Amino acid sequence: MTTPFDPEPSPEFNAQCTAIMDSWEKGDLSFRDSVAQLDALRNQAAQDHHPANQGRVELILGVIQGYRANLDASITHFERARMYFEQAGNRRRAIGAILNLGESYRWKGSFARARQYFRAAFDGAEAVGDRYTQGLSALNEGQMLLSMEQPESARRSIETARELIASMETSDAQREDLLSEASVALSQVYLLTGDLQQAWSNICDGMRRALVIAQPLQVGTAHRKMGEVLTALANATPEVSDFSTDPDEHFRAATEAFQEIKAEGELARTMYAHALSLAKRGRGMTAARKMQQAMIIFTRLGMNDDAAKAARAQIDVLARATSTVETIKIIDPDNPGQGDPTAAAT
Repeated sequence: MTTPFDPEPSPEFNAQCTAIMDSWEKGDLSFRDSVAQLDALRNQAAQDHHPANQGRVELILGVIQGYRANLDASITHFERARMYFEQAGNRRRAIGAILNLGESYRWKGSFARARQYFRAAFDGAEAVGDRYTQGLSALNEGQMLLSMEQPESARRSIETARELIASMETSDAQREDLLSEASVALSQVYLLTGDLQQAWSNICDGMRRALVIAQPLQVGTAHRKMGEVLTALANATPEVSDFSTDPDEHFRAATEAFQEIKAEGELARTMYAHALSLAKRGRGMTAARKMQQAMIIFTRLGMNDDAAKAARAQIDVLARATSTVETIKIIDPDNPGQGDPTAAAT
């Protein structure tokens, strides 16, 4: 007779995995050391023939690799996690692995495949009564729809996520984490629809929550979006603010936060967002150089949708910058002949 596997990770093993993840998120443990410690736990779980423990450590490895934008490695870990959790008979945790697969494919720009995973995770979580995973599935799908520039569909998904998150039974820290992420995402919705006051209100809420959580990933994401919103507000920036109204300060703060955890994909996205901001403020050549750097990183990391967007934006920015320079040369009243081959020499 076959002995059934324990469906849940053992408490001690789970605590070890969580401690490593928390230390990495806070910047107290390097990526290399985190992976080394998790690999040791993975070997231990295999020796113990404990599928739930194997699934747990594979899931954490997938998350950490995903933040580093090592997307193929991340997908491999999540596939293994799903397999081990299904072997252990833990449907709820297997659904969590499916959700993370969707997020990895979203980062790769494979949106159709990502959406299939998000929908499967949402439906599966609803069936087992897991509001946390259900809310996170809706939130991630909303962020994917933002990448596809479908703000109204994104808003519906994010608001669904907000309702689920607010009603779920979980720790205050987990709830604040997701509510911060939802507010930051909604600020992007309102940026795309032109409602700048709602964009400002939501990013301020997201920033306050992120600063309370004090995790580099959330803090960096909030600062980056704050920089984007302030760029859009331009001269309409609110007179009273708890935060700096200089976009460059927020992009620098985002960069520092992501550097703490060496999140290359997020660093490249911050570089790209900063470049767009600089271009809107008339610093086209500096913006084009930043876009080039971001595009190289996106391409190396396999972030294909981001790389394509950066390439298109760079072409547009360079064209505008070149056009502006030529116009200035021709109309400069102090040097009427400068740059104009048809002007008479004086």
